[in-house]
Amino acid sequence: MSIDDTADDAARQTKDVADDAADKAKDVADDASDKVKDLADDASDKAKDVADKVGDTADQARRSASRVADDATDKAKEAAGHVSDRVQGAVDEVQEGHGVVNRLHRLGFRSEYAYVGAFASIGLSLTTWFISRNKTGDDKGQSDRWGIFIGHWAPTFMALGVALKLEEKR
Repeated sequence: MSIDDTADDAARQTKDVADDAADKAKDVADDASDKVKDLADDASDKAKDVADKVGDTADQARRSASRVADDATDKAKEAAGHVSDRVQGAVDEVQEGHGVVNRLHRLGFRSEYAYVGAFASIGLSLTTWFISRNKTGDDKGQSDRWGIFIGHWAPTFMALGVALKLEEKR
């Protein structure tokens, strides 16, 4: 064997080894590519499953929220009906003459008496104010407050007189 034959053999062997290495590298790359593709497919499937579960949970939450809103609406309507019934009952009772004003009217208290009380309150308030003008010190402040207190009775008596007047006309 000559050097040329030996070189050719070495070149063929190197080529064979390189071809084998290239084939193995290609096989490894193909295997890696397949594994990456499988992992990507698995990840995609899991992401779809998670998305489906999230969608289902969102649907359940929407249905629950809708039920809660419906229940709250029903309870609010029920409470409003109950309040309306009670208010109507109170109005009916007053209109039928079961109120405080009706009782005063049945006891003989007339609207004129309330009006007299209002004007007396105004007069008494003015009188206490005039008297307090001549006082000095702490007594003057107390007298002023007493006059204001008595003056606050007038609107109450007037309102009572109007209510009694309406009761008298019934």
